[in-house]
Amino acid sequence: MATGEAREEARQHVRRKRIFYTVLGIWIALCLMWFAIDMLDDSSSLWFYWPMLGTGIGVAVTGLVLLGLGGLFGADWERREIDKYLRRRGSERDDP
Repeated sequence: MATGEAREEARQHVRRKRIFYTVLGIWIALCLMWFAIDMLDDSSSLWFYWPMLGTGIGVAVTGLVLLGLGGLFGADWERREIDKYLRRRGSERDDP
């Protein structure tokens, strides 16, 4: 891998990581808000964990998509797909 390609891949990884941390921070702020609202209202039931759970699942999926945890659609998968596409395109051009 060329130095320029490695730098570009690192830049994209850091950008995805920054986006994920932003999403995580917003989720934490929302969780605190839901908790405060639930504790300050007059109802006897606790409901704050339901929106925390639902949006937490969304945050987890976002983390999987952005960071490619577990190799699922990560940088290695992307590189393999690019190589496969280029090989296929090369074989199509060789055929008369």
